[in-house]
Amino acid sequence: MQDMFDAIVIGGGIIGRLTAWLFAKSGNHTLLLEQDSLARPRGSSRGISRMFGESFADNLYYQLAHQSRSLWQNLEFETGEKLLSLNGGLDISVGADAREDIKGIASALKSRNSQFEIFDSASLRRRYPQWQCDSKTYAIYSPDSGILEAERCMGAAVLAAQEYGAVIREQSRVTSIEPFRLGTVTVKVATGETYCTRKLVIAAGPWMPNILKRLGVKLPLRVSQEQTVYFAPRCNAELFQPNNFPVWEWSGSDFVYGFPMFEKDGIKIAFHGDGHYLKNLKDFSHTPSKSVIKRLRSFLNKHIPDAAGEAFVAATCLYTNTPDEDFVIDTIPGFPQIAYFTGCSGHAFHCAPAIGETLMELAIDGKTTLDISPFSLKRFKV
Repeated sequence: MQDMFDAIVIGGGIIGRLTAWLFAKSGNHTLLLEQDSLARPRGSSRGISRMFGESFADNLYYQLAHQSRSLWQNLEFETGEKLLSLNGGLDISVGADAREDIKGIASALKSRNSQFEIFDSASLRRRYPQWQCDSKTYAIYSPDSGILEAERCMGAAVLAAQEYGAVIREQSRVTSIEPFRLGTVTVKVATGETYCTRKLVIAAGPWMPNILKRLGVKLPLRVSQEQTVYFAPRCNAELFQPNNFPVWEWSGSDFVYGFPMFEKDGIKIAFHGDGHYLKNLKDFSHTPSKSVIKRLRSFLNKHIPDAAGEAFVAATCLYTNTPDEDFVIDTIPGFPQIAYFTGCSGHAFHCAPAIGETLMELAIDGKTTLDISPFSLKRFKV
């Protein structure tokens, strides 16, 4: 006998959890399937903190972030959990085009009546003496950036979904997805259960390439192993508290990002998209790379020397990458009742609520409030 649902969501990362919450909140009998334990996910949503920001030159990414800010606040209200702290953020650009890059962001923020502040290298050092920069450095500060407490976000999404009646099945690896042109989908899991649904959303992170392939969709996705590292300041620790040290992104020969001393007695720092691609998910290692730690220390010694103390925690994670680093949000050709998300490329967590809402709209209505045509499968020649 098959259990019937209005909506099934495959994947218990942050996108899947929030999509299940929004489906259930909208009155849909909803099932969330996760192949592992919700307490110990293997995908890309692990970790304590994620960056939130609205300072995008691209209007679609701004809309996703701005919409998500309201939804994060709604989730805070529903669960009583503090999830988002806005301590401000710096976008720092280095090189010949740095000034124009920052001017482009500033122009977009001005058009939205958003607050911001621009720095050249000298004014950046005066305002934030933690930074050591050369003359080709420019930065923009936005107060609408900050920190999401990722583990709390994950827990709050599950709690809220269950409050609206969502059914959650852990240890339920999907083995078969069978869509029917009449509008239903049958989903089978390894433990033997079979479920039927009118709408299906798939957000399975690094496992998406294999799932989509079985549904006849080929995408040029590559999974990479990334790494975050915590460093204890060797002096002036008070300068790295959240009220003195905004979250930041550094765009130079490397793309580097970092957090203040928020959850541990040190700052968190990482390379974004470091290029360590995996041929197989089985190649993923939980053992941090010493060479990455060494390179991050070198960055700190050069640019934030007071923070370059002992490296005391390092962790690995996974990105699912598209060639253009933009998301894919679409439906399965011929089966509009199946919507999917992939290609997070390491920057989806902060706008996950809006992605979830968009996936729900796409599956139910076949259209979305936001124009997501740039995220269509059709942009790839595969």
